[in-house]
Amino acid sequence: MPPPDLRRKSALAAQFAGARANPGPAAVATVAGLINGSTMVAGASAIAWATDHLVVPALAGAHVPARAWWLSASFILGVSAIRWCTILVRGVSTGTVQYRAQAQTRRAVVRRFLDLHPDWHRERPAGKLLAHAGGDVDALWSPTQFAYFAAGMVFMLVLALTELFARAFALGLTGVALVVLVLGLNVTYQRLLAPRARDAQAARGVVSAVAHESIQGGPVVRGLGLTAVEDERFAPGVERLRAADVRLASVSSVFDPLLELLPTAAVLVVLGLGAPRVQQGSLSVGDLVGVVYLLITIAIPLNVISRFLSMLPMAAAGRERVHGVLGSADVVPDGDLDLGSSGPMRVELRGAGVSRHGRRIVADLDLVLEPGTITVVVGAVGSGKTTLLDLAGGQTHADSGVVLLDGTDVRALRRDAVPARVATVSQSPFLFAESIRDNLALGGSFSDEQLWRALRLAAADEIVRGLPDGLGTVVGERGATLSGGQRQRVCLARALLREPRLLVLDDVTSALDARVEQQVLAAIRDLGPERPTILISTGRPAALSIADHVVVLRGGRIVPAESAEEPRAAAGIEESSGVR
Repeated sequence: MPPPDLRRKSALAAQFAGARANPGPAAVATVAGLINGSTMVAGASAIAWATDHLVVPALAGAHVPARAWWLSASFILGVSAIRWCTILVRGVSTGTVQYRAQAQTRRAVVRRFLDLHPDWHRERPAGKLLAHAGGDVDALWSPTQFAYFAAGMVFMLVLALTELFARAFALGLTGVALVVLVLGLNVTYQRLLAPRARDAQAARGVVSAVAHESIQGGPVVRGLGLTAVEDERFAPGVERLRAADVRLASVSSVFDPLLELLPTAAVLVVLGLGAPRVQQGSLSVGDLVGVVYLLITIAIPLNVISRFLSMLPMAAAGRERVHGVLGSADVVPDGDLDLGSSGPMRVELRGAGVSRHGRRIVADLDLVLEPGTITVVVGAVGSGKTTLLDLAGGQTHADSGVVLLDGTDVRALRRDAVPARVATVSQSPFLFAESIRDNLALGGSFSDEQLWRALRLAAADEIVRGLPDGLGTVVGERGATLSGGQRQRVCLARALLREPRLLVLDDVTSALDARVEQQVLAAIRDLGPERPTILISTGRPAALSIADHVVVLRGGRIVPAESAEEPRAAAGIEESSGVR
């Protein structure tokens, strides 16, 4: 089911979009809200009738027939029963609309995260992305919980004002004045609240981002004794959020009492106007009681409408931030061409360059990876090795020059073409908090034999056999803990399992000891006649021994290796390392 359309700027329009995306429950909630509103006016009529035909005669000592007792009880209880049923139906239907809209929007945000270009993600911390998918989506749809209640209450106001005018014109004017004053206060309230709500939502996103970093970096913080330093780093964001929330609360603290006071003041006015009419006989006691009941009851819809309107500024802030994700044009290009399904891939970089924030990362890269060859990239830290690998693997697109995979511009390929044919293992290995089997397969259909073969090639089979449940062992915080080197090998096995045509390895042996590294590199070299084209970046000497070609990067450019020792020097490898 598609998510609600959030392109319109109004938070109120977003609520209508949520209703259009869930028409059945929205229609039920609306009808239930309208019936509920009418029962509240009918309740006033029931009390007025019971007052004139039961209460006043009984207080006067007159005989009250049993029929009056039964009609009064049936009228009041019947209206109350209908109101209770509509509250139940409206609540269930409203929750269905709200939580479906939240789920649809949250899924759309996560899908958009997956579609957006890696460069977009590099500029945004993970905590901010979590805030978009969590708090911002919740804020966007929070007014929905009162939307259909408010719609019913608007209908009730129309009926109530009609009833007031029918009883006495002056009483109707009092009701209109009350509604106008409340709505006027709400308009002022919204204008003051909207900028404060945006500031609070932005501050909440900053706190979420810093909190995420603090949790991720917890071992580092504790290990280096930086708890006080981290607390000082966290405190300014929390203080800004506190100040923003206080500014929100200060507005509410002024307007909420006024909104509560107005209906009471209106009741006093009605009593002042109605009491003389009762004495003159132009208005019955029951009519006056019904009018007072209506005005007291009007306080409920006005309060509900006020709460609905008060949520709209926060919803508008959430909508802006969510639409900033859903409306971003920085997506991975989706062409109409595909790559072949077999055989190692040919990769060409022709004058390729990448800039970020006005700074040139790599420039004028000319490189050809022949099918089935192993190319090792070396260079100092910050020389652009990872960016070169991202370009060659289709993870980043060049803003100058061109990258060709099997002779096709990577920007002309279908979005799923590169992931289906290229496997990338980053220098920061990541495993989900799932079983080893699930981490390897990631939804794919592979036999245990295939899984063990990939683990063996990555020198990770003995690691998995030593785990309590083998392939079924859950890793991460909920299960077994693997070292950095062990995670690297499992991630490498995950890439090899897919039999890619291009294998990109970004310093994936950095956490391995020399013996295991040699074992892994030998397995990669001996993958067989269908060995993929392999591109490796490294700062260690062992990978040079399996290289068909060595590329030296310096300052974001490929430089010629003038001697056999140039690659080692570029990688910071000393002659004393024992490499010959």
